[in-house]
Amino acid sequence: MTKEASIRRLIDLSAAGETALIEDLLRNEPDLAQGGWGYFSPLHFAVREGRRDAVELLLAHGADAAEKPVLSWQDSLLQKARDRGYADIEALLGAHLERTLQVKPIGDTAAELIRAGKRGELLAWLEAHPEAVRAGDERGNTPLHWAVMTRWIELIDLLLAKGADPLATRSDGCQPVHLALEGDYFYRPGRDLPSEAVRDNRFLLGYLIGKGVPYDLFIAAAVGDAAKVKELLAADPQLVSARDTSGRSALYYAAKQGYAEVVRSLLDSGADPNQAERDAAGGAALYAAVRGRHTDCVKLLLAHGADPNAEIDASGNSVYAAMQQGAQELLELLYAHGGTVTMAGACALGRIDLVGELLAVNPAAANDGDYGPLAQAASCGYTSIVKLLLRHGAELNGPWYASNYMVYACRYADKEMVELLLRQGADPNVRNWIGISYLHLAAQAGDIELAELLLRFGADLHAVDEEYATTPLGWAAKYGQTGMIEYLLRKGAAIEPADVPDWARPLAWARRRGHHAAEDLLAARTKGAV
Repeated sequence: MTKEASIRRLIDLSAAGETALIEDLLRNEPDLAQGGWGYFSPLHFAVREGRRDAVELLLAHGADAAEKPVLSWQDSLLQKARDRGYADIEALLGAHLERTLQVKPIGDTAAELIRAGKRGELLAWLEAHPEAVRAGDERGNTPLHWAVMTRWIELIDLLLAKGADPLATRSDGCQPVHLALEGDYFYRPGRDLPSEAVRDNRFLLGYLIGKGVPYDLFIAAAVGDAAKVKELLAADPQLVSARDTSGRSALYYAAKQGYAEVVRSLLDSGADPNQAERDAAGGAALYAAVRGRHTDCVKLLLAHGADPNAEIDASGNSVYAAMQQGAQELLELLYAHGGTVTMAGACALGRIDLVGELLAVNPAAANDGDYGPLAQAASCGYTSIVKLLLRHGAELNGPWYASNYMVYACRYADKEMVELLLRQGADPNVRNWIGISYLHLAAQAGDIELAELLLRFGADLHAVDEEYATTPLGWAAKYGQTGMIEYLLRKGAAIEPADVPDWARPLAWARRRGHHAAEDLLAARTKGAV
């Protein structure tokens, strides 16, 4: 059985609550409990279906109860249990999170105050709740994690003085120092960082080290300290294959910054550039070096067998990275070592010439994956490439998982692209593996123009998904989209759908989420319908 097949089986068993079979599967493949497929974990389905024993078993095998939703319409596991009224599972998850990551409500409050930059209110809060210094938010971020993410130097000093743990680890393994090195996927400087914050994260890294964070191999590699790297490797040669708690290698850190001497030392000591690490099953060092346009590091890594075709999660391979940056010298190096551009990469780059040549060699490549060629071309608005793929048999109505070409087109392209795909035969009622339709997603976004287009082509106004057990109107209510609610009601959406449980009816979603305008609108219509 392949790894993917094993994960899919564990998901099915978890949803069904088959604990004996789950134990058998995990006995042979214990890491499956930490795995996932299509951005969903086995634990997610055990929680969703109310399988308390399966939840407890998966947690005991290391499943992440604090997994951060990646997709815009995903909820946390605690929220999922709370919505469905699974009080016992909510309590089990809460106790587990508090025991393993110190997750507490006061941790969320502290995080909100830090993000808002409310200095006076925060200081008063910490004075009144000293235990909040080590409390985690829903992901296990302590106030010190947030002080680093917001680059609030004064707060770092204050928290450390109050006993904050500089080595506290959140759910994905990141300590505060890793956020100084790499930032956070969900909280980004260009979008979220306060204007008065320190702009250069390298200062923050040095500051934390000065405050007593251990100066280990990973940090030494990241700052280019070749002498320290050699000293640490001489003392413990096994470190060369280690990953830090965030799942990254010293080789990755050095290659990303372009420190060729450190890269050479690590490779000469036996570092494997293709060893799996965070978001990179085939290694991340070469891709990082290409992104940084560090030619010497790229040469060293390729000479030591780095795979130029290794994919980085949701980011393509090194050839794609070089093409995207117009780095011709690096591109030639990669091709000389067996690198190739993927069909999806060529589509994302808008290279219709490469797409045409790849299709000539392998027409089946038009259907290369859920996030594949058509999704990339449609999301980027490359109409000519979309038409070329369709001429070569690109599948419009196959199964999809988290997102597909139509979801990408709806989110990133203009309505003309969506209409083109619908006119070419895209079925507006093809749902993903958990029953979510394009109209559900349009309702979440409050995109009335898109909803109107989908309905014109026959979208089902009353489709019920499996994830939230509700209709597009329920999704509009869940996300407080009052304009969409009014539109769907005008189109005949049922306020109280017969095949939707009470907890998942539109009014229940609006009320539970605190969307008062949506609640009032639905309550008035519900009363009028009686």
